Amino acid sequence: MESIQHPDEPKGNAIRERLDKCVGRGQRTYTPSQLAVEKAKGCYIWTVDGRKLIDFTSGVLVVNLGHAHAGFERLYKKYLAGLPRSSYNMVAPVEVEAAERLIKSMKSPKAQKILWAASGSEGIQKAMWAALHRHPDRPIMLATRGGFHGKKGLAGDVTGESSSNPNVRFISFPMYEERPPSFYQDELDALARKYPGKIALLITEPYLGAKGSFHPPKWYHQLLQAWCEKHDVAMIFDEVQSCHGRTGSMYGYQTYGVQPDLVVLGKGLGNGEPVAAAIGRADLIDSLKYGEASDTYSGNPHACAAICAVFDVFKQERVVENCRRMAKVMQRGLNALKDRFPFIKAVRGEGLVYGIEMCDDATANACVLQAYYGTGKTGVHFLGPLAGKVLRVSPPLIVTREELECAFEILETAWARVKKSS
Repeated sequence: MESIQHPDEPKGNAIRERLDKCVGRGQRTYTPSQLAVEKAKGCYIWTVDGRKLIDFTSGVLVVNLGHAHAGFERLYKKYLAGLPRSSYNMVAPVEVEAAERLIKSMKSPKAQKILWAASGSEGIQKAMWAALHRHPDRPIMLATRGGFHGKKGLAGDVTGESSSNPNVRFISFPMYEERPPSFYQDELDALARKYPGKIALLITEPYLGAKGSFHPPKWYHQLLQAWCEKHDVAMIFDEVQSCHGRTGSMYGYQTYGVQPDLVVLGKGLGNGEPVAAAIGRADLIDSLKYGEASDTYSGNPHACAAICAVFDVFKQERVVENCRRMAKVMQRGLNALKDRFPFIKAVRGEGLVYGIEMCDDATANACVLQAYYGTGKTGVHFLGPLAGKVLRVSPPLIVTREELECAFEILETAWARVKKSS
């Protein structure tokens, strides 16, 4: 297979050719543009061939504060203050500060202790270990169908719609179908009868991101929580992509009015520094003894310094409030695109995370590519489509009204080319 090539991009084409010779394709998800980046700042990315792109990805919902945020970078260096890159079996003061600030920020009586991780899937794994260790005689794990929690270990076992793990059972999540609460209640009650006293945990996401951005009614998660409390089942909220303001609240569980037993944070938690955390009830966290959740990089000073710097910037710049304001601009702009282009079948989302469902996979890929080409040297950067035909829209939470309106103007022009060719 040949590498991705674009007209009038000699530097980028050469880089992509070199990449294809030395890095396996499985390292990346497919994106039609596969831009070769030279620099990034704020909500913009520049390619090596001089194309300027408005970032509608936040680096897969990671850089909530945008690229090269001056305040974040300054505070990050301050918190590090010469600390080592690793603190394995040592304690750096910044780790304790980061943990205390995280627990306090969650404003939940169930947020009591933390297990650090270096990636979201590792955080999921540790949360699940904690729930399973608390009740070794309970092997059954419930997961909402269509979720994405990672590719490795237990996180992979509870991802998707089927599992090779014989102890995993999937439950329904509201997507296209319109079903009453009783449907989901009956499904859960049937599992409780089939596996009495054998269910250890239920894991879900605030919204199904990778499946195509499906955002449920609030009663759904509240129903799950009530059932978990009744049957003493640990409710795990996978907030790897929704934490730190993305849904318009600091945490997604606040948006949906629930208090899970364990919450897993990642991505925006460190604004690009690899870090994740499982936070929840002490009796669950402490079910793991010395060494049972340890690994090389978790809780290292660089990760914890990033967490503290993120909290400072969020407070100083009122980032969550900006997300709420820009959500209204985003919704208006996306709905206007839907009204204009018949190949857009649905727009779903909240805060600053939306999904644009296209009529088919080919059109979705064409829209990503035409957005990249934009209007000459200015374009909009999307990831490859989710679930084949859904474009995720997730700009940095510092995005301005002017930047969003500029992006929508570009998309109006770019997607008109798709309309003409369809």
